[in-house]
Amino acid sequence: MGEPGKALSGCDDTIATRPPKEPSEFIGQLPEAPTRCRPNELLGGAGAGAIQPSCPVSQCPRSVVQAQRSEVEKLSDPKPSITWLPNELLIRIFDLFLAAARDNDVRRLPGRQLSRTQCLAGVSRGWRGVLLGTASLWTTVLVTPSCGTASVQAHLDRSSQCNLDIEVHSWDSHKEAHEDLFKKLVTMLIPHAHRWHSLAISDDVLQHYLSVILDRLQHMTLASLKRISMPFEDSPFVKASVQSVFFRPEACPRLECLNLSILEVPDAKEFRIPTTVTTVSVRTDVDLSDEELPWIPSFFESLSCSRSQLTSLTLTGIFGISQCHFPPNSIQLPRLEKFVCRVTDARALIEAIVTPSLSHMECYPDITGNPPNNNFTGLESKFTCVHRLILFEFDPVQEGWNSGETEKICLAFPSIRHLTLNNSEAVTMLYLDVATLWQHLECLTIHHTAEDSLDFLDSLLPWLKRRLDVGQPMLTVKFNGWMNEYTIASVQEALHGICTLEWSGINYHQEIENCGTISGGSYLGISEVSDRFTDLASHTGNILSVQSDSDDEDPSELLDL
Repeated sequence: MGEPGKALSGCDDTIATRPPKEPSEFIGQLPEAPTRCRPNELLGGAGAGAIQPSCPVSQCPRSVVQAQRSEVEKLSDPKPSITWLPNELLIRIFDLFLAAARDNDVRRLPGRQLSRTQCLAGVSRGWRGVLLGTASLWTTVLVTPSCGTASVQAHLDRSSQCNLDIEVHSWDSHKEAHEDLFKKLVTMLIPHAHRWHSLAISDDVLQHYLSVILDRLQHMTLASLKRISMPFEDSPFVKASVQSVFFRPEACPRLECLNLSILEVPDAKEFRIPTTVTTVSVRTDVDLSDEELPWIPSFFESLSCSRSQLTSLTLTGIFGISQCHFPPNSIQLPRLEKFVCRVTDARALIEAIVTPSLSHMECYPDITGNPPNNNFTGLESKFTCVHRLILFEFDPVQEGWNSGETEKICLAFPSIRHLTLNNSEAVTMLYLDVATLWQHLECLTIHHTAEDSLDFLDSLLPWLKRRLDVGQPMLTVKFNGWMNEYTIASVQEALHGICTLEWSGINYHQEIENCGTISGGSYLGISEVSDRFTDLASHTGNILSVQSDSDDEDPSELLDL
């Protein structure tokens, strides 16, 4: 042995005096792949290229060699370990899992199942520590009959001072025990109202449960509240609690999103949206008459206020807007970017609004009046900034549609890039003589295709060919809906080479349908859909997102291939 503090004789490295390296020091030193050597080289035999060890193992302390060998083996172990995940990544996974499993927790029976939080905590001590020590994983508080006071208190305590998302579900029972439990849970939540970030009350919450919350919030300021979603029954607009809390800027100074379901007729004379709100969604399930409309003018007046920050508006149901007699271009919505119009008398509202920033619109192209006109007749170039247009379910054939009606839509929306038809019957609106009007069109999406019908190809195929014939670029055509092997194969054969096909959210049926004919051309079925999917993926860069119904899967859950 050499002198202390010096290298061993015959060794090039000072391994005797250096402490074992940290694991991170080995990462950059490990070879990428082993080098093939001749047997005599491995054995240190004679001959060109023989490898002579610079430091014989016999001269190295065995404990040092074993320690370094152990570290190398740990670093090169190909088996993954769940404990290797950094906490930041693990927290993100937990967050996604808990959000996806929240519906199951809502439906959970009291005492019958573990919550998803309990499931995660039971995996390992490390997971439990991360879960219990991360406040952001405890900010969504479910208020359901299956959630006891202990669960709600745990979320309030472990969320520290983070903002809370309150979700109230499944209070549809008149049982006295449920009513007592609900009052206890609300009493626990009210002291933390300054931390509420969102309040979501589902439609399955009875009115008297809703009143318990509203009465407690009557004189409070919700400084952090940004989102409200709730049903309105029994004319709650007349309640001072609703007016003062949710529609008064000083009570909710940061309110941004308002989602209301009006299940009964509101008889208040005014209904004004705070100017801070950027997203409004209102749904009515009742038929409003002349005597029940006093709040609608004030509603649109508050939206068109010069200080309004509104960027997204969704209206669904029967509003009776035509009875309000709004003059054309009288509702100014300068910041509105997205407008979803599902009201039955959409024509009166479409004429009245002015939306210079609108880029996304969804609506019904109804034909009404005498003589009949669709909702966009006479509105040439009114929506020049709209790039995405979604037309809800309608059947042009049954409504007496002709190419002139399609032309009116093209002229009202001249800059469309993405067109979505929510049913395959609407494809018949694509007439040859208006095929070239949408010069900026890039993508056509067809939803809810019928598995047993290919009639839409009669209109779609010549329409796409006409666009190519005049030199317009090839479109991307996306399909979504119920399809079987025959339908998928037929569409691929018919449209191959004239568009880029994408299949998204297809609910796939395995049975073979009888072959049919379209415009005199036959379309053959196939026996194995897997080969067809391979062909689809290899031609024109098709994108597949397909679900099979052979295993009784939920059609709403999509499996990407």
